[in-house]
Amino acid sequence: MKQSIAGINILRKIASQGLKIFNIDQAKEIAVQLKIRPNYVTEALHYCLKGGWILRLKKGVYAFSAESGFIDPPHEFEIAMALVVTSAISHWTAMKHYNLTQQSSNTIFAITPTSSSIPRSINKDKFRFIKIKKEHYFGIEKVWIGQSQISITDLERTLLDGLMMPQYCGDFQEILHAFKMSKNKINFEKIIRYSMKLDKSVIKRLGWILEKLNVKHSYLKTLLQVPIKGYRKLNPIGDCRGIYNKKWMIQENIGLE
Repeated sequence: MKQSIAGINILRKIASQGLKIFNIDQAKEIAVQLKIRPNYVTEALHYCLKGGWILRLKKGVYAFSAESGFIDPPHEFEIAMALVVTSAISHWTAMKHYNLTQQSSNTIFAITPTSSSIPRSINKDKFRFIKIKKEHYFGIEKVWIGQSQISITDLERTLLDGLMMPQYCGDFQEILHAFKMSKNKINFEKIIRYSMKLDKSVIKRLGWILEKLNVKHSYLKTLLQVPIKGYRKLNPIGDCRGIYNKKWMIQENIGLE
């Protein structure tokens, strides 16, 4: 009973500070303020878990549930940030945020550097963290979702991620559609600069698409000048079929409809 009361008092204090997600150390700090013995905290939180007031996200990290009544539950983007601290919402989820797709996915996609640790307990049907090279962790901005600030790939980086891994963005046709939808919003200098930091196949796919969208030649010139050996598939996960475009060294295995 003491642990149950202690847990409720700790949760009430945490919620009063506006924290929707908290860790065990924060709970212990609150316990000290409330003159509750720190060694009660683990068992007190266990009672709160059983009562459905909080959810365990990973070892030592908890979130308020929708049924808690103490505070509104965290947004699922917030939960993703808490699961893997160095991460950014990306791919299909970012496309949905920018209104570039009508398709929906129940999975929250995020990128994270290869050095990040991803908890084994994560439900991959709900949260999918895509590990990328440290040097490729760029093109990220902070946005507000309700009262929460989260990290998300910007428009240009989101489109380039689709050129690299369309399987995490619906499919390649969705990416082509996203480029057409966002043509008047794309910062072409930025997206070209970003592409130069990635694989050469991305550079050539980008050039092919921008040319089809009638983007000014001055933007294409930089992409054309990048040397590349061998043809690359336009759709990286598509079949090896279609005509060869010597200008862009691209095998056109899908059309821009």
